[in-house]
Amino acid sequence: MSERLANEAAVERALDELRRHPGIGGELFLRDSISGSVEVKDGAIENVLDHGERGIGVRVLDGERAGFAYTSDLAAHGIDACVDTARAMAGVTEPDPDLALTDAADLDAADLAIHEAGAADRPVAERAAVALEAERAAREVDPRITGLRKTSFSAGETTTIFATTSGARGTYVESFYGLGTSAIASEGDERQTAGHSEGARTFNGVSGASVGKRAAELAVGKLGSRSFPTQRIAVVLDPWMGMQLLGAVGALFNADSVLKGKSLFADRIGQRVASDGVTIVDDARRRGGIRSAPFDGEGTPTTTRALVQGGVLRGYLTSIKTARKLGTEPTGNARRGSYATPSRIAPSNLHIAAGSADASEMVRGLDRALKITALLNLHTIDPISGEFSLGAAADYLERGAKQYPVQGITIAGNLLELLASIAGVGNDLVFGGSGLGSPTLVIPELSVGGTER
Repeated sequence: MSERLANEAAVERALDELRRHPGIGGELFLRDSISGSVEVKDGAIENVLDHGERGIGVRVLDGERAGFAYTSDLAAHGIDACVDTARAMAGVTEPDPDLALTDAADLDAADLAIHEAGAADRPVAERAAVALEAERAAREVDPRITGLRKTSFSAGETTTIFATTSGARGTYVESFYGLGTSAIASEGDERQTAGHSEGARTFNGVSGASVGKRAAELAVGKLGSRSFPTQRIAVVLDPWMGMQLLGAVGALFNADSVLKGKSLFADRIGQRVASDGVTIVDDARRRGGIRSAPFDGEGTPTTTRALVQGGVLRGYLTSIKTARKLGTEPTGNARRGSYATPSRIAPSNLHIAAGSADASEMVRGLDRALKITALLNLHTIDPISGEFSLGAAADYLERGAKQYPVQGITIAGNLLELLASIAGVGNDLVFGGSGLGSPTLVIPELSVGGTER
């Protein structure tokens, strides 16, 4: 069996093999990751899982045609075969004049505070201790917490190397820690569940107490839920619910969707798409951000940029190809989930910028409101018209004080109208484990479907 090459040697071998074929260019994306997770239940370790992945993806440009192939066989013959497959694919794909390699040179491996050494080597006992802390914290919230489903803590490290035949090259290393649990609350014959998860770049950035407490509070908060009459009423989205809304909005900035006419933001640059208080930022340079990276999967340096500024649409998220089609510069949002997949446009630490209002005071200023605690079927929002009708659960508030939980409701409207009606943006910006961030948001009036009066 041939010896597997080390990371740098594997990249050099692939570059050498590409350069043996005049007239073609290519890019290489190597990823080497190792991770481990510990699952606990009822105070005991149930599973310990470890996973490693190392491989290289090769994209060849032969004129206006692209070919892509990947391999985990990093012996010399495996890399050569991967290059040959990518070249063969380029011979049968459709031509596209906007295909190009990055024109960047040495890629800046800026200090973004995204790596904590030793993440993958954390002892099982340390990982388990965080998960067990989450269980304990959940049970301490309320005696009606009668159990927890799987609680899992994970940790890992990833090295990424990118290089092109034209000379671009860059490397960065990142770490990730994640914790999630789901709590069960019971009272009489009623049973409610709720989950919560968080992620961070450092071990101490994930709190078992915080995750367990929130999951339990959400579960207990659903007990005794009532129906709610159909009406128009003020709606509050806390940061975690704001992140869910932003997740649906984020897809509308994708330049690929814009070019295909599948985004209601198409052809709206310079137009108002939200209220004055709404600024949406994509920040791949945020220090310690879950989605921070110095360059994307095409070797484009990343940026920090406002997509919506004071309610006005300022730009889209682009790859090299979509930027050329739009006549703009690439934004560094061609992300790679793995060496085995081509790049796809995706946001990086996308967030709604914090406002200046105290979130608690803002909510107390509402006579009556529904504070949303769950949103269902966000994927059903029509990306072209913006129309939506979503299942939801909520807490009914009067002057900010919870009166009772609500279930079996729907909220309906139009996404542009909803964004334009946001009247309150809190100062309590929070980032979640997916990299999305939001402060508390207040919508003065929204149509809520429930029981007939």
